[in-house]
Amino acid sequence: MKFSLIISFLFFSLKIFGQSEFPKLNCEEFDYTTDSNTTINLRFLSPESYAEYDKDSIQKEKPKIEEDIELNKIFQKKYPNKITEHCIDSKYFSQVDGIANVKFCDSKLKIKLVGKKHNFYIFKVDAFEIDNYLLFDMNSEVIYDTNNYPQILENGKIVIDAGYEYCGYNVINYYFFENNDLNYFKFRVSTGYKLQNIKLFKAFNSKPRVVGDFIRYDYKEVSNKEGFGKKYDFDKEKYCRKLVMIFKN
Repeated sequence: MKFSLIISFLFFSLKIFGQSEFPKLNCEEFDYTTDSNTTINLRFLSPESYAEYDKDSIQKEKPKIEEDIELNKIFQKKYPNKITEHCIDSKYFSQVDGIANVKFCDSKLKIKLVGKKHNFYIFKVDAFEIDNYLLFDMNSEVIYDTNNYPQILENGKIVIDAGYEYCGYNVINYYFFENNDLNYFKFRVSTGYKLQNIKLFKAFNSKPRVVGDFIRYDYKEVSNKEGFGKKYDFDKEKYCRKLVMIFKN
């Protein structure tokens, strides 16, 4: 199972010591990979185009982290032992193996039900260096995991998972459920860039579009009161910015 891991990165630590120089900032370099089982459109936007789309932005749902005890009582009565505080015994989807039956327990994990939207129950997984979510589909009784709090749209037909992924990559996962099938598109960016924001937009065909706002700052030498080596910080005046739109026709 893929769980999020919170780690520190060389390029994005707030204060960096002992470095003599950094690679020259090059905005032409933007390393990313994609993985998909369907046709998805990918488009880079100019700041002007982004501003135009911004007029039709969709309000994002804020992450929920507190356990909903009453909702969990309902879930446990309807789906006994499928997902409990420390155990999972259910069908589970992975992009590598598809849907398979999974049964395991781990006392170090705490799985808590934090909400429900459309046909999904939303669980949060808490443990050491683990901070992700599980979606339990009421229709298929299949579990899907997300690295970040899921944005569930179009009555449960579209799920957006955007933010950090295991090993520190920035990702935008676009899941599209249709006729009991799951189509997905993963957009992964190396650690040189940080995903500073995502926005959701309503398109003319009613299918949401997601835009990732990626940024990479240059560095500048700053005063080092500690007295050893050189000290660097972000140079907020020099940066590269990439605006990436992902959408399905």
